Amino acid sequence: MNNELVNNLNQLMNIGDGFFADFGEPFFTMDSSNNLKSDVTTTKDGYQVTVDVPGVAKEDLALSYDQDVLSVKAQRKSELEQKDEKQQVIANERSYGEYVRNYRLPDVDAKQISAKMTDGVLTINLPKAAQKETGHQIDID
Repeated sequence: MNNELVNNLNQLMNIGDGFFADFGEPFFTMDSSNNLKSDVTTTKDGYQVTVDVPGVAKEDLALSYDQDVLSVKAQRKSELEQKDEKQQVIANERSYGEYVRNYRLPDVDAKQISAKMTDGVLTINLPKAAQKETGHQIDID
């Protein structure tokens, strides 16, 4: 009886975890969320996205903004070149390859987006576009 109660409770908690996993998130992830850790902040003037990209050269980064989605692509190349045939890898824990992270950030002035990279941290500033007119009053003749 006690095991059944614990199993039912675990199932209930797992359903809840799945339900609330993305609730309230300002961005979504295609893949690579474990390799491109980031912070997203907002003010009345815009958004700032800060992404950790250790070991990635500036020329191995690609940024784009299309249909309210900021896309960050990073390529991390392996440094394990076996120049000496006697060299053997004892451990290989660092990950390599292409990583992609997408963030849904609406109402951005795409022409004013700026980015800089310092000490393995990419900072992207996305100013918000001027307010769009949301309604229009129509006079009756």
